[in-house]
Amino acid sequence: MNKIVLSALAALTIGTVAASASDVKLYSDANGQLFNAPAEGRTEVVSKESSVFSKAPKLEFSGTHYFGLTSASPTTDTSVAGGDQSKFPASSTGFEMRRNYVQVKAFLNEKDYFRVTLDATKELGSSETATSTSTIKTDAVTATGTPATETVTTSTTVPRNGYANAFVKYAYLYMDKVLPATGVEVGIVHRPWIDYEEHNGWFYRSFNKVFVEEKGTATESGVDLVNSADLGFNLQTKTQFFSSEIGMFNGEGYHADKAAANQKNSGDVSLEWRLTGHILGEGTKVGKNDRTKDTFANLSTYGLMSKNHKDDSATLDQANASALKSEYDRSIFGLHAVYNQPLFLVAAQYFKATDGAQEAQLAASWDKRDYTGLSLNGEIRPFKDWTVIGRYDNYVMDDSSVNGADMSSSVKGTKMIAALAYKLSKNVNFIGSGKFINEEFTVAAKDGFDTGESKNVYMLTTEVKW
Repeated sequence: MNKIVLSALAALTIGTVAASASDVKLYSDANGQLFNAPAEGRTEVVSKESSVFSKAPKLEFSGTHYFGLTSASPTTDTSVAGGDQSKFPASSTGFEMRRNYVQVKAFLNEKDYFRVTLDATKELGSSETATSTSTIKTDAVTATGTPATETVTTSTTVPRNGYANAFVKYAYLYMDKVLPATGVEVGIVHRPWIDYEEHNGWFYRSFNKVFVEEKGTATESGVDLVNSADLGFNLQTKTQFFSSEIGMFNGEGYHADKAAANQKNSGDVSLEWRLTGHILGEGTKVGKNDRTKDTFANLSTYGLMSKNHKDDSATLDQANASALKSEYDRSIFGLHAVYNQPLFLVAAQYFKATDGAQEAQLAASWDKRDYTGLSLNGEIRPFKDWTVIGRYDNYVMDDSSVNGADMSSSVKGTKMIAALAYKLSKNVNFIGSGKFINEEFTVAAKDGFDTGESKNVYMLTTEVKW
């Protein structure tokens, strides 16, 4: 029997190779043995596989998927007048598809390739009570018949709805060693910081974003300073003792553009960078270390200078008394350190950032918003396949008017995260987590009042990678 099996495997291997060069047919008898010629008692083996055609020598397919059950509870009430009023009307529980990445790389040679990553998400839908306000000037007549101008203000509830349409997250050409030890991405590419942190310091995008990316949603809060991808180019250098990324981008992220916020679509761009010193470990392995086996220590600086930036909405109005701030320049400077060995990981970062008003906005009595933030995270692996995770974030967003007075949208926030992860296999992880967020105003008029973003969030998460 063993001889039959070996014979079958050998014939199948030889026949498959030969079939790629000519139209060779294979035949099988009642014992399952393969032959390359017809005879009595033999039946032709018919392949049911479909061919894949490509002008690239090699295609590589992969996927990353985050699914979960989420329960989010505001720690304040929507009905409270004068302060401590939640932006979310009630507690929400439901299943989520937090990310659904499907990716293909078309290798043009051993090192150069074109990558396309499609994404989709369907997160917990909890309508927000935030309102948008518009002022309309209409012609009116006074009691004496004199022409006058009447101002009408309307407010509309703005919900945050989930979506599950596929969109392009990355689409770029990578060319290796266009400069010594340096490759380049061109297209919708990685921005320098977030991809580094997600593969070297914080590995849990499946239930919480990195510090500088988070923003106010039903399950998050944060500074919302930068996201992971944008149109432009990114030069990536890897050497033994240091690695770096530097690039120029539109500055609005892969899901937006300057014109979307009533701005002129000018030639202003964003310059962004990361520089990392590799104290322990190899810089050539940055982002590819196995943290359960490797020891590494990295010290990084990162930042950006973005001209004529914009927010997702046309204003930065976080409170009724704030001035309209739709056009501004953004700068960020941050420091990050991480140490890992097979038993544990510890990481820390600090950043400062500023949104400065452009000239057109100074008349609205708004000058700038200053951000500061501190984040600490760690994990310990006490047993094989088990990981205990913790994180603490602290951030401040302080608005100033031209005369230096505080604006009513100045806030401070804290976030604590605790989680337990189990690795079922190299393809599947399970994680249970709790997230506790508190965000308050810091100005005299509302000091101590909640911004509406405070919440407790519990998640059960399944990570799938292939």
